[in-house]
Amino acid sequence: AERSASGKVLAITDTSCYHLAEETAWLTANLPETGHKAGYLRSLSELGLNEPEKVFDKLVSLGAIRGKARYTWKDILGMVLMPQVRLLSARFQERLLGFLIASPAAAEKLSRLFVALSVVGLMWGFCGIWFTSTGKTDGLFVVVLVVLGSLIHELGHSFSAMATGMGLRPIGFSVYLIYPVFYTNVSGIERVPLAARVLIDCGGFVFQGVFLLVLLLLHSITGNPGIAEAVRWILVIIFFNLNPLFRTDGYWLYKDIYSEFKERCWARVVHYLYLAVFVVFSVWFLWRVGGRLGEILRELNLLFHSPGYFFAGGYRIIMGAYFVLLGLSGGLRRFKEGRQEWKELRAVTAGSQSFS
Repeated sequence: AERSASGKVLAITDTSCYHLAEETAWLTANLPETGHKAGYLRSLSELGLNEPEKVFDKLVSLGAIRGKARYTWKDILGMVLMPQVRLLSARFQERLLGFLIASPAAAEKLSRLFVALSVVGLMWGFCGIWFTSTGKTDGLFVVVLVVLGSLIHELGHSFSAMATGMGLRPIGFSVYLIYPVFYTNVSGIERVPLAARVLIDCGGFVFQGVFLLVLLLLHSITGNPGIAEAVRWILVIIFFNLNPLFRTDGYWLYKDIYSEFKERCWARVVHYLYLAVFVVFSVWFLWRVGGRLGEILRELNLLFHSPGYFFAGGYRIIMGAYFVLLGLSGGLRRFKEGRQEWKELRAVTAGSQSFS
């Protein structure tokens, strides 16, 4: 597909040539040109479509996308290095949050209340728990609360998308660099105003702050040290997600604000500095992950020559090797992402100089 001089998207197949409707053009822009049917159906479902199979068949018949007959080694390697598991569909969330989302207008009003409650929860957690000792805790109980908090974080993104008129969005699980993560598909966010984008970017923190407030109230009543420890770990995760050097919420918040002001000189200067720090951080990350490579290779060699070692803890070596591989792959991918952003920044700068 190509964009014509009139601004419309022109689909060119082996036998025909025609303009695509705006909705169809948007769909194809958010999908790879070629891939397997199962991957397309998953992507279409994540975009919030109720009948993805019918949409897939229509896009194939239009020649907008092409299905692959079988998986290649690159497809399999991609699934290993970038696994994606769908957890909560938009339809399931509609049933789960139905009492909160009678309409986008009602959700928007409710989101303001959630923001206020979140501020209370975040401030209380940081000032009341962060610097205190929690004592002996039940590790499994803490993990369950932390994971629940992470899922609630993603529900916050989805709810915020609903409040801004984009609808509820599917939630999945993946691995980013060496970190297991939940994620929310918010494709199309670039089509809404900056204020709406900021609300969606921060929606996870809002819901997490409300969750912290509930936990802190329960801790005040029960005195359970496990709750306090969970609050502390959730705060750590929040600070991690605010880091703009990772592709987490802090990055997307920064990127959305920058994209709004990228024509201004001060924004471009800030972005040059950001890219410089991004490269330094990526080199440091690869150095740290690569430092584990020699140790992992030695232990894998031991495991190869002593298979019985697997049952004595060698399985941890397999997991360690997997995460090192993920880290190296993700770290190298960061340079590709940084190069693309550098090219975009140079194009904006050249356009600005040409205009002036």
